[in-house]
Amino acid sequence: MVAYIRTMAKGEHVANDEVQARLDNDGWDGFSTLLGAVFYFAVNRHFPTGATQNEIIQFVGEMRSTTIGGPETDASSAEKLVSAALDPSLDTDVEPRLAGRIQGLTILHTLGGGRVSDTELDGILRESVTLADSLLAS
Repeated sequence: MVAYIRTMAKGEHVANDEVQARLDNDGWDGFSTLLGAVFYFAVNRHFPTGATQNEIIQFVGEMRSTTIGGPETDASSAEKLVSAALDPSLDTDVEPRLAGRIQGLTILHTLGGGRVSDTELDGILRESVTLADSLLAS
C-alpha cells in the first residue's frame, strides 16, 4: 500500500497500475487508514503552523484548479477534511468514498509533482505507516 501511494505521488503511472493490480488481488485492508495518515502528514507539512479558514479555502481552490480530478471535487467537503487534519477535534460528515478521493487529491497536490524529495516522501510514508499501525492496533 505504501508503494501504491509512493508511485501515485511520484507520477509513476505504470508502476502504480502494477501495484494496484496486486492490491486488487491481495486486498486493500487498512488502506483507508494509511491514506488518512498520509493525508494528515501532507496537510500538516503544507501548513506547519496551522491555517486560517481563508488559507484553507485558497488551498482547496488551488488544488481543485490544478490537480487532475480536482474540478469535480466538492470544495466544502475538501475544506472540512483539511480543517480536520489541522484540528483533529473537529468532526466531519464527509462520505468515506468522497473523503478518500479528497485525501488522494490533497496528497497529489502537496507531495506530488516533485514538490518533495524522495527522502522527504519516504519520511512522510514511514511516519504514516507508524500512525496507521497504531490506529489499527487500537
